[in-house]
Amino acid sequence: MAKKIMSKKEMIKEQQRIKKERKMLQEEVKKEDLIKSLVVITIGVLVFLGIAYLGMNIIKGNIKLGKEETQIDDTVEKGVICGTLLTQEENEYFVLAYNFSDTDTKKLYSAVMSMYTGTIYQLNTDSGLNSACVGEKLEVNNDVTKLQLVSPTLLQIKDKKIVKTYTTQKEIMSALTSN
Repeated sequence: MAKKIMSKKEMIKEQQRIKKERKMLQEEVKKEDLIKSLVVITIGVLVFLGIAYLGMNIIKGNIKLGKEETQIDDTVEKGVICGTLLTQEENEYFVLAYNFSDTDTKKLYSAVMSMYTGTIYQLNTDSGLNSACVGEKLEVNNDVTKLQLVSPTLLQIKDKKIVKTYTTQKEIMSALTSN
């Protein structure tokens, strides 16, 4: 077989054709690279915005991580906070301080309070509003700024003064059922 010999013009045309093909391939590769880059950048921006959104909602408290908390019914018929427990209108009443999030205790005290005919106010020892008067050790004081309650505590109040305290469930039940 004999090789075909190309003329100079044919060689130049062939080289130009090869250059054109190479240039077209390079442009296609550039377009594909540009599309890939845009897709990667778009995905990166969306991931960043998603993480920023989640982070802001976690900080604001709209999203909670970890174990889901059950809603606790903190509503009570007659609730007080530490600063107002000695300033109620009645001359004589009780204040029952306990942790409202303990549903068994709340049910028990609700049942006992429903049998009591006098006035009983309730104070949530788990509330941030009452953290100043909740401590490890009971310290009874008619100055509410120095008062320290434990959970549970029943305070008997007469003439704007604490006259008696009960700190065990048995004492509290006895005090409320005997009056």
